[in-house]
Amino acid sequence: MSERERIECKELEERCKELEEYAKRLKAEYENYREEVAREKRELIKNANEYLISKLIPILDDFERALNQGERGESFYEGIKLIYKKLLNVLEKEGLTKIQIGETFDPFEHEAVERVETEDVEEYTILEVVENGYKFHGKVLKPAKVKVAVKPRKSDISTGKHSSEE
Repeated sequence: MSERERIECKELEERCKELEEYAKRLKAEYENYREEVAREKRELIKNANEYLISKLIPILDDFERALNQGERGESFYEGIKLIYKKLLNVLEKEGLTKIQIGETFDPFEHEAVERVETEDVEEYTILEVVENGYKFHGKVLKPAKVKVAVKPRKSDISTGKHSSEE
């Protein structure tokens, strides 16, 4: 190996060490960055939850006052109704919306909890809302639970079997 080749080899070895050190620093900086982003995310979630909970505390106080009332008549019902409206108003201001129920079943917004065989209405018509569904800024958080109309299965009276079993 000539003197020139040795010098080039030594320069390449030094350059390789520099690049290894640079890669180690970048990796350490990246790990620190990931930890910082995770910490910021946890703090952001904590602050968002704190904000929403602070809005709900007055409603919790209203429920406590209503439940501590001795009389459970019409005024109790009206009080609970007002608290419900207050809670719904707070949640709607934060972006919660009730899923609007149309006439036709939509699997992206509804969960069929019962199929009702009928010929009175068109198939996949929503017959009844069992539980309301909700969206948060357009994203379904809880689908509406509904009863859905389906066409009756034809049955063969002589065998007692449904046509779908054949």
